[in-house]
Amino acid sequence: MRKLLFNFRGLRAGWRLLIFVGIFVGLGFLADWILPKIFSLKQRPSLDPVGTISDELQGLIQVLVATWIMARIERRQFLDYGIPVRNAFGREFWVGIAWGVASTSLLVGLIAAFGGYRILGLALHGGALWYFASLWIIANLLIGFSEELQFRAYLLATLAEGIGFWAAAILLSIGFGALHYFLKPHECWEDFASTGLLSLFVCLTLRRRGSLAFAIGFHAAFDLANLFVWSGQNGGEYAVGHLLETRWQGPQWLTGGLLGPEASRMVFVVIVLMFWIFHRRYQNKKFPR
Repeated sequence: MRKLLFNFRGLRAGWRLLIFVGIFVGLGFLADWILPKIFSLKQRPSLDPVGTISDELQGLIQVLVATWIMARIERRQFLDYGIPVRNAFGREFWVGIAWGVASTSLLVGLIAAFGGYRILGLALHGGALWYFASLWIIANLLIGFSEELQFRAYLLATLAEGIGFWAAAILLSIGFGALHYFLKPHECWEDFASTGLLSLFVCLTLRRRGSLAFAIGFHAAFDLANLFVWSGQNGGEYAVGHLLETRWQGPQWLTGGLLGPEASRMVFVVIVLMFWIFHRRYQNKKFPR
């Protein structure tokens, strides 16, 4: 029985993962039970910035609490799981922001070059522009922190102890793509593949940079540019308060259809280019410590 539960490092990685997931899920059930009794929460569209802020903030608090409990049990620091503490908004974060904006802009530019995208004008003006810009910046920062800490922090670091870093990265990236595929409407294989490959790319950034600061910035900027700046669809909807009036025209393989630009086959050109440039630019392994 002892060999089933422990190895030379202590409690086996699989059991620690089960404890972490149990804490995270339990906190979610607790929040869903308590919050409606305290706050009067009204139903909002899926791409509403206020609703997104609420959902992602809850997810971020859950994963931080669950990770903190496991760190206390394992006598480790957040940085051992790739979570930036002192330099969360340092240089790596802003380099990630630049990569996120550049990659999405290149993607939309490729779609436009083949006639699939046109800007018709601004959808927001005056105070509404600044109001929704501020909300969407906050919402996407929370998406970046929440999703990276949920999928590429404790889960990845601990699973990597058991089966190796890249096996863990591939397995979690398939799971990340599968969650999008099975939980979002109008899904197709292109979106499954692109989200899985983008997840694998941010695993590479963690491996080579030593923390998730780059990945958080990249994730936040990629989604912000997709939803708000270039005003694409996601799951058959446009973001409430998107910046531009746009026309997406042409075949689904080009525009991504109801799923927006990240489901366009042009995204694979961008992803391959990102892997190549990042691999050439950053070659030293820095994670796990």
